[in-house]
Amino acid sequence: MAEQSPAKKSRNQVKGFLCDVSPVKDAHFDAVLQHEGEYSKLVVFRPEEHMQFHNAEKTQSLVTLDDVVLQPSMESSGRMNVFYTHRSKMSCVCDLRESFNSSFFARPQAVQLSELLNLHTKPKRVSINAKIIQEVHRGNSVVWDGRYLPRTEYIVADTTGCMSLSVWCEHSIIVGEWYNLINVSVREFRGKTSLSTTKDTQILSIPSQGTAAAVQVPTETIICDIIGANIKNLFICPRKHILKNVTLSSPAVYCVSCNTHYKSTAIIMKFSGHLDLKPETGNVVNPKIEDEVIRSVLTVNPSASGQDIIKSFIALPPMQIIIRKNVIVKMEDVPQKAEINSEDELPIKVEPAEESTEFYSPPDHGFLFSSQFRKRKSTD
Repeated sequence: MAEQSPAKKSRNQVKGFLCDVSPVKDAHFDAVLQHEGEYSKLVVFRPEEHMQFHNAEKTQSLVTLDDVVLQPSMESSGRMNVFYTHRSKMSCVCDLRESFNSSFFARPQAVQLSELLNLHTKPKRVSINAKIIQEVHRGNSVVWDGRYLPRTEYIVADTTGCMSLSVWCEHSIIVGEWYNLINVSVREFRGKTSLSTTKDTQILSIPSQGTAAAVQVPTETIICDIIGANIKNLFICPRKHILKNVTLSSPAVYCVSCNTHYKSTAIIMKFSGHLDLKPETGNVVNPKIEDEVIRSVLTVNPSASGQDIIKSFIALPPMQIIIRKNVIVKMEDVPQKAEINSEDELPIKVEPAEESTEFYSPPDHGFLFSSQFRKRKSTD
């Protein structure tokens, strides 16, 4: 007879308090169970009972979870994960001979970045104390629910290491300051670990925690000619969803995600794409460019199309462009070299001259000047 799996052998009863009950995710939701002076991650595979768990958390009720599966945590050594399956049951208990500890989850302990980098199994969410070292670039990206949200990438560091942090939506963050970031998600892609804020993230200003690791993303500044462009426009509803098949001449635009018709004037238009740049020396580069940088260079008319923006970029003279991680972060006119009037540079020696009835006029060199609009209008 085949031996039963460990999961089937380890069904137990646990009692405690529920905290941090998450929204339903597909066919399950998460929570934290405070019991016997410690806490465990709880995964509930019965989404129809979500309201019961939410109410138990809200009222700080003592609960009993029967017939649950206990397994050692892969994220925290010495702790257990609790799995509430279709066979499990929850009920409230009257006396556990202990009270709810409100400070138990008041402030998660901060993890050092070097410790996080060296962990073989990364936790899903952590809290860190870090200094904002550098703003890498600003832009917009699509999140899991289809919204197109502002995203700013920073380099953050503590006294042990550094890491990339993506901050979604707008936050008052100052480069050079220290912050306590609570509930940031940890991601690993192609062997690199990075952090990202979530809807539950808290960002709190804190005093300096010491000398942070001084590491920055390399910045490249080039003077180049814009020889090509691929720019597309996106239409965004007031709730930040991407719209398809939009006709701005129509009085209203329908958003499938919101199930709502909006005035055409309420729709937001964003541009993004790539530019082909030919530096004075070297090969052609193809960095990304986002809406914020585009609008800092061109005056974009409300009726402008992607083709209009492309024509305007190609018509520009050579520009000075700053690039980080293959993303354009700034475009500006090429700085004008200082021009020296030869008459100012070389002193003129005046010799006594004989009187003459002829009048000699000095040569007229004219005025040296240069003018260039800092912002160009996009072609209609």
